[in-house]
Amino acid sequence: MATVINMPRLSDTMEEGVVAKWLKQVGDQVSEGDILAEIETDKATMEFESFYEGTLLYIGIQEGETAAVDTLLAIIGEKGEDISKLLSRTSEPEAEAPVTKIAVKVASSDSTQRVYQKGLK
Repeated sequence: MATVINMPRLSDTMEEGVVAKWLKQVGDQVSEGDILAEIETDKATMEFESFYEGTLLYIGIQEGETAAVDTLLAIIGEKGEDISKLLSRTSEPEAEAPVTKIAVKVASSDSTQRVYQKGLK
């Protein structure tokens, strides 16, 4: 089964990244731990490692292009696998998933409390 790889968030402040260089090409065999690409963040250029094994079936962001975090970066799967449904899903505008906010109170050493909110999708 094919796996969609999205543009990763490589730093806390990263909102978008630039694919500086692809180290694998469509049709190449990919093993877990292989470096797929070099990605420029807002702070540095970092190597992006694959967590999946298979064949690189699709590259969604070309070298030099900028894309937001979570944009389709690549698809890895079995050689010859049909990925047309994955591509059509990623090209359709997605409805915003409802966001649930949770509040966590954290007591600090000076007896004040801070409240943190995190959106969960």
